[in-house]
Amino acid sequence: MNDAAESFVNKRKAMEQAVGEIVSTGDSPEVKLQKIYARVQKIRNTSYEIEKTEQEQKRAKEKEISNVEDVWKRGYADGNEITLLFVGLARAAGFDASPVRVATRDDHFFKPNIMRSRDLNTYVALVKVNGKDSYFDPGAAFTPFGLLPWSETGTTGLKLDKEGGTWVTTTTPEPSASQIVRKAELNLTSEGALEGKLTVTFTGLEAQWRRVGERNQDDTHRKKLLEDYVKEVVPAGIEIELTNKPDWASSAPSMVAEYSLKVPGWASGAGKRALLPVGLFSGPEKHMFEHSTRVHPLYFQYLFEKTDDVRIELPLGWQPSSLPQAQNNDAKVIAYTLKVENEKGALHLERHLRSGLTFLEQKYYPALRNFYQAVRTGDEQQIVLQPGASAASK
Repeated sequence: MNDAAESFVNKRKAMEQAVGEIVSTGDSPEVKLQKIYARVQKIRNTSYEIEKTEQEQKRAKEKEISNVEDVWKRGYADGNEITLLFVGLARAAGFDASPVRVATRDDHFFKPNIMRSRDLNTYVALVKVNGKDSYFDPGAAFTPFGLLPWSETGTTGLKLDKEGGTWVTTTTPEPSASQIVRKAELNLTSEGALEGKLTVTFTGLEAQWRRVGERNQDDTHRKKLLEDYVKEVVPAGIEIELTNKPDWASSAPSMVAEYSLKVPGWASGAGKRALLPVGLFSGPEKHMFEHSTRVHPLYFQYLFEKTDDVRIELPLGWQPSSLPQAQNNDAKVIAYTLKVENEKGALHLERHLRSGLTFLEQKYYPALRNFYQAVRTGDEQQIVLQPGASAASK
């Protein structure tokens, strides 16, 4: 494996010339590596293209890639070849960089004692940056600098060298590296509907997997995907319209979707009062882990955070007469907070859910189930509103 990788990467002169076109002498080490990473990701990645027929391949007349110099000159390669180009360029820029063969955990759980080398099925790059080991995979499309796709995180790999290699474990990013932030500026109508603007920001792996999945789709399909997402998270019938064009084509750390949102009948009447549920985006948690027992362990793709920041302007004269109690349930690896405040004629709802779980033995399932029951209890709380005199007399 090492001989194959080094034979592919070992084009020092060509790589030094290429690095001279990418970085500046005054760049810090991290800036140099960021520039190399960004440039390498501009190489056409054939691993993410629709597979060509034999006739199409003949018409394209694309030559076989033999080494990193070929990749650089021709401007196309598969994902593994792009990652090896990154290793070659990083070395030419003065970094200690090594190719690592890893086992992707979307396919199997790797066990070295089985001695099945084909399970080490893809390359990542291990680069020492300011004295710290960091993992990169520019050959994984749309992956931001400093992250790996979830299937390559927290998994076993073999750092290649001429002595037979060293076993390593790739890092697992913190929940804050993959967030969904939902920020809503809404008005409550006297009929009980919510109307206004919603902005959803997907960061890290939340943006990456959506970009990968939609890479060969058109604008109509992408628009439907993002609108369907909001329909899933709001536990009520809604009217939703995507109003911007998110950035689907880059590896930027975040992707922003803006919507026009209407939730008819979100507030319901109860005598001379109105009741407003606080869990506006609580749909995914409504039915999580409802079963009382669990036979198998639990497996999560990656750590994540969800943050809601909702401001609701009340109709003139309306006032909250009762606000729900704040929730703060910190179970260390998983946490949930909820806070509702009255801000001079407006309601401000803040909700936060964080999960640091990847693998959980079934014996801990009851504790996880209890946690999500507490989340549902918090989300089902209601704000009691006192309508204004004109509304109350209707």
